[in-house]
Amino acid sequence: MNLHTLRIFTNVAKLGSITEAANLLHISQPAVTAQIRKLEREIGVKLITGKGRGIELTSEGEFLYEQGLRLFQLEEQIDEKFKTFLEKKEKVKIASSYISTNYILPPIIAGYKLEHPDVDVYVSLGNVQSVERRVLNYEVDFGFVVQSKIGHEDLHFEKIADLPFWFVVHPTHPLANKEVSIFELCEHDFIYREKGSSTLDLLEAIFYTHNCPLPKFGLQIEGVLESIKVVEAGYGMALAPACSVKETLAQGRLARVFVKQAEINQSLFICTRKADENEHPFIYYLKSKLIES
Repeated sequence: MNLHTLRIFTNVAKLGSITEAANLLHISQPAVTAQIRKLEREIGVKLITGKGRGIELTSEGEFLYEQGLRLFQLEEQIDEKFKTFLEKKEKVKIASSYISTNYILPPIIAGYKLEHPDVDVYVSLGNVQSVERRVLNYEVDFGFVVQSKIGHEDLHFEKIADLPFWFVVHPTHPLANKEVSIFELCEHDFIYREKGSSTLDLLEAIFYTHNCPLPKFGLQIEGVLESIKVVEAGYGMALAPACSVKETLAQGRLARVFVKQAEINQSLFICTRKADENEHPFIYYLKSKLIES
């Protein structure tokens, strides 16, 4: 497969327009169309169809676009790596979900930087899906996610820690500091996280495991800290990682609800590409620090 032709197709797919791709690549529109048709003949499938003034990808086109995008991201990463060789300066790019970014990684990154001052570290925040996508597309070296379901088949997930989760309420809540059955939680307003949140997945798994209806819907809000703030202001109940509420509990601004026979944990995973054979030095450093703690 000709990489020049694949690059043209990838730009057409990304922009959703032959005209815009032609303008970006500084070639004529007929030349772009000819290259797409040549690629379709070469691989024996139709890749795009017309849709209004733009284009629409076939299922085969979607697959080729994803693979092409990943290939050219890898090309950029190789270029960047060789620039760092010339500059003699290393870069570490990490994608991480909220919990690990805010509560697990900061002291480890600080320690790593103190030991390796010449290494540039870049951390981007995202949900589980976006972290997986960035690792797959070679936009980052690896990722950290808190999740209960393993994702893409081309990724490797290694569990490095278990994180306890607690039900929390305002100190004036009728269940504050009480031990109750999971069925008693259903009667009270609950702060739900957004769809796709690993915390929402965990909540559903807990109640389904106990053959119990989900808690009463109070409201839905995006973000761990945001849901905790709502409870702290006096409304509802939330499920939150213990590391995010310990300080607030100690200050008396929140209270726990203890659920009988329900010890709740979720796992922290390192997310890497299966094609990457060697463990990154930062991952080795992180594992050693977690063992020490």
